[in-house]
Amino acid sequence: MYACVLVAAGSGTRANLGYNKLRYLVNQKPLFWYAFKPFYDRNYEMVLVVNPEDETFIRSYVPNDVKIVYGGKTRAESVKNGLQQVTEPYVMIHDAARVYIDETLIDQVENGLAIHQACVLSKRVTNTIYAKDESLKVLDRRFLYEAETPQAFITAEIKKAYEVINPQSTDDISQYQMVYNHEVGLVLHEQNNSKITYQKDIEQFEKEVENYMFKIGHSYDIHALVEGRKLILGGIEIPFQLGLLGHSDADVLLHAVAESILGALGLGDLGTFFPDTEKKFKDMDSKIIVSDVVKMMKNKGYKVSNIDCTIFAEKPKLAPFIGDIKQSISHLLDAPVEAINVKAATNEKLDSIGNLKAMAASATVLLIKGE
Repeated sequence: MYACVLVAAGSGTRANLGYNKLRYLVNQKPLFWYAFKPFYDRNYEMVLVVNPEDETFIRSYVPNDVKIVYGGKTRAESVKNGLQQVTEPYVMIHDAARVYIDETLIDQVENGLAIHQACVLSKRVTNTIYAKDESLKVLDRRFLYEAETPQAFITAEIKKAYEVINPQSTDDISQYQMVYNHEVGLVLHEQNNSKITYQKDIEQFEKEVENYMFKIGHSYDIHALVEGRKLILGGIEIPFQLGLLGHSDADVLLHAVAESILGALGLGDLGTFFPDTEKKFKDMDSKIIVSDVVKMMKNKGYKVSNIDCTIFAEKPKLAPFIGDIKQSISHLLDAPVEAINVKAATNEKLDSIGNLKAMAASATVLLIKGE
């Protein structure tokens, strides 16, 4: 339904890098990728407009279904070239240097396009603005708006608007208004959607990405041991005369694993998503719980760097099962088995664990931003 023309054909000379700033790597990804990914993750038809000398580099970072076309001498010519490849009924045009774009802003633009035939992401002007000719004149900022991208259109209309490029047009909306007099929707927001222009902008973005790159979570869980229940640890059934009591299958280890990830993401605890008051979670396989949490993690753009787990149990001896438990957790987390550590410890016959009345587990996870 939607397409995105991502304009990445500028020279970026003001960044003083000696090459196109959009190729600069931040956390092992080029700048343009941060503007590309939010649209691609929403299954947009993607058209990248690039310089010929950047094509090989850019192709190495994008999937094969992404269309790549060359830019023109001006931004308007570049947009026109990109629009020719669009087949979806609606299109957003976005500058690849606006790397702060996210799903929230895209949602807002989609909603704007549902109301208007064209719309533009924008902010109110809050500073005092002067117009200078023979004297200084203060402009009424109540009527001033800063245009950003994406700017969104019915594809057929914006293609028609670009049939003849008007040199007075400064962006896609102004080009559109040379042909159509439809009301243009202003999609107002207060987020950071700044454009990377200078080297200091790159440095600031780099700091923000690196500070946001890692997340750490920890959890501890304990369940009573009772007769008549299977003992499930890490998704593996362990032969034993006692099992763990709980609303679900009471896999204390997987509960700690799942909740440590929720904690790292700042999403609360297991009870938030899987309350023991809900009948649908009765006797639930905890592997399903972990799988659901992993989906949340991936939707946030994170993956497991490594996880360290400890099972606290007086009996049975768990050493023979540790390898299978690690393999199980590795599969559930979609992480290499080398990233999974599982230890077993007794409570030296002290307290409820030492007296075979309970079993506990803890997990500490490190999440990393990236694919």
